[in-house]
Amino acid sequence: MKKTIFYLAIASISFLACSKSDDSNPTSASAESNTVFYTDTFNIYSTDLKGGNRKLVTSEGPNTNNNYIYATAYVPTADRLVYIYTEKYDKPFFLKTCKLDGSDKKTIKTFPAFTRVGLVKATSDGQIFYTLPGNPFPNQTPSKTFSIKADGTGETEITQQVYNSISDPDLISADGKGILSTSGYFFKLVNGTFDEANSFNILLNEEKDQTKIKELMISADASKVAFMQKTAVAGQYEIRIKDLIKNAPVSKVIYTVNLPSDSFDFSLEMCFVNGSKNILIKYGKFTSPQGSSNDFTNCELIDAATGNVTQTWKFMGDDIGSVVTN
Repeated sequence: MKKTIFYLAIASISFLACSKSDDSNPTSASAESNTVFYTDTFNIYSTDLKGGNRKLVTSEGPNTNNNYIYATAYVPTADRLVYIYTEKYDKPFFLKTCKLDGSDKKTIKTFPAFTRVGLVKATSDGQIFYTLPGNPFPNQTPSKTFSIKADGTGETEITQQVYNSISDPDLISADGKGILSTSGYFFKLVNGTFDEANSFNILLNEEKDQTKIKELMISADASKVAFMQKTAVAGQYEIRIKDLIKNAPVSKVIYTVNLPSDSFDFSLEMCFVNGSKNILIKYGKFTSPQGSSNDFTNCELIDAATGNVTQTWKFMGDDIGSVVTN
């Protein structure tokens, strides 16, 4: 099958609750997960947390060799999926939602052709957020963040600037308590406002060579930080985790990934699931541009406390991106 031209980071279940206090969210973003939704080009599938009971949720087919879905997210409270779809990069982009079984599909916003949407996520109260990264010189335009309800109403620009520079949703706590920069600086948020006095860099006592660190992410409740760190061994990465507190001890290695020789380093990604109880790791082999029946995505579910692998599963012929859980 055709592979998507974007390779997207695995995302957690929801986005920042910028207008809510830390304890007022009606749906906890750190609740247990039981379903994985993932995108393969123009299809969204679901499985359980064992990789079983696989179902096609929705499709934007047939295949035209240009159409694709990206930036999939789960919308709590509304109990829907939201995603962006386009027939081609130079055609309009559509922000769509559907129920978890694929029914009641709706287009809630249309973007002009060539629009770059940085990320799409949702708050624990059901608001959907998206970012427009803006343009560089000479025709500079600022980055902007917007929220919109799952029914397409109530679109509002979010003016807190710390959101605008973040392109990876795994750096944003789903409960709205803070945002990490790629260098490890934690922007603490209180009711959606940057609390500079209580913000800090969580990686100050970690590896000084930042090029060895990838997949930095924050748990939904902003209690944990995890990342991968490259070792001196080819294809080997340590999975490290630490408490998100100022002057925290050096991170703990909970698991070591040894990529098979037929897997690609760029395919190695991870996210928190079940709040901060588990880490879902994936990697694979993808043949560009048309794909091959020998392509695969391998998934491992890790206990974040013990480092034990609790489940593994593999999909053949799939290029999985934009993975989310309910």
